[in-house]
Amino acid sequence: MTDTPRLTLPLLAAGQAQKHVTHNDALTRLDALVHLAVQSRSQTTPPSSPGALAAYIVPAAGTGVFAGHSDDLAIFEDGGWSFLEPRAGWQAWIEDEAEHHVWTGTQWRRSQPSSAIGASLWGVNATADTTNRLAVSSPATLLNHAGNDHRLTLNKATAADTASLILQDGFSGRAEIGLAGNDDLHMKVSPDGAAWTQALTIDRTTGLVALPASPWARETARQNLLINGDMQVNQRGFAGGALAAGVFGFDRWKADTAGASLSRSGFDLTLTSGAIVQPVEPALWGVVSFALTPLTLSVEDLAGGNLTVGIGSVSGTITPGSGRRSVTLTPAAGDAGTLAIRLAPASGAVTLRRIKLERGNAASPWDERPLPQSQALCRRYYCRLEGAMLLDAYQAAGGSIYAPISLPTPMRVTPSVSVTIGGEANIQNGTERGVTAASPTLAYLRMTAAATGRVYVNFSEIGFSAEL
Repeated sequence: MTDTPRLTLPLLAAGQAQKHVTHNDALTRLDALVHLAVQSRSQTTPPSSPGALAAYIVPAAGTGVFAGHSDDLAIFEDGGWSFLEPRAGWQAWIEDEAEHHVWTGTQWRRSQPSSAIGASLWGVNATADTTNRLAVSSPATLLNHAGNDHRLTLNKATAADTASLILQDGFSGRAEIGLAGNDDLHMKVSPDGAAWTQALTIDRTTGLVALPASPWARETARQNLLINGDMQVNQRGFAGGALAAGVFGFDRWKADTAGASLSRSGFDLTLTSGAIVQPVEPALWGVVSFALTPLTLSVEDLAGGNLTVGIGSVSGTITPGSGRRSVTLTPAAGDAGTLAIRLAPASGAVTLRRIKLERGNAASPWDERPLPQSQALCRRYYCRLEGAMLLDAYQAAGGSIYAPISLPTPMRVTPSVSVTIGGEANIQNGTERGVTAASPTLAYLRMTAAATGRVYVNFSEIGFSAEL
């Protein structure tokens, strides 16, 4: 026998010359293997300038002189590489992983976490990976107390992320419970791991329970304090695009102080830049003020980014996602009287549907108003008469003609009037004609003849405004 059976150290032969060479080789090998430390077990190419006693565990894809030595110890000694086949129980410190490994006879495996920081991957009878960094394969798992309580904590980074427990069948999801996409508690089920049905939600603030999949338990929609939240009423004929500060587009919605750019396709509203505002009148909803009253603003299918919401002097954020997304804010004590509701994209364009404001700490389903009711509510603040009105008469010089107009809906206050004159004849001073509002419910056309004879005016685009 010329080598030792365990570490393959060279043995001295009887009567051997230059015994010191063999002895020194054995010491060098022993120096490398005792308290074994290797630079890496993932470096496939030998270093170009290895240092004295450089050592590696050769990975499966080794190249150059490493080729064909998978899992062997490569030790640089006496100016060249020596390869040793490990024996079960050999241990090595892996420097680039800062981890301790042991050869099981078939593979190098981490023996235990090295510090309070722990291992980056850990498998118990299973193979961990960068996604499942802790993997356990066993009939059961016990997490025991250490004398008193025991809590299992799942922590997520932001409200829009998910912290949940998924129950699977053959690695296909069948049920999920947790904070899925927001901070409410959700329970979902699936027949195939792809299509999911929301079975239960519990509001994080109020504790209200909803069972969306159970018709008998579906929540009744609460009253929407916004008018024209789906932007379907458009008396001014706004075609979309830029709005200057304070200018109304779709009924009840105007641009904020820096203007706005928006468009609508069906029920989808795209808010590209700026902010839109709707002033909410407390008296319309039978209250003096909304100050110190929790209000929830919600939208459907928000996409493109966060939506910044202002209710009076307080503000919050709705994160994007499918379904109804919401934020609850409580107007301050100073937010008495008319309450300004402001919507703005946090960054870049956002798309959303069906804006709703309601009392309480949770969003309820969309409140579908009949179109005539929405039109009547809009006309409380702005009313545009369709078509043109011709006032035509025979009158003495200086005589005036009046024709009453009953407004289709009582307006908030006596409105201001805008009108376009399409044609006229025999008008005194060329200016003695117009449309005048007498009250929130009544207006009249008027004209004064310059000379005796026929006098007429064609009034068009008549608009009455009692906007806030």
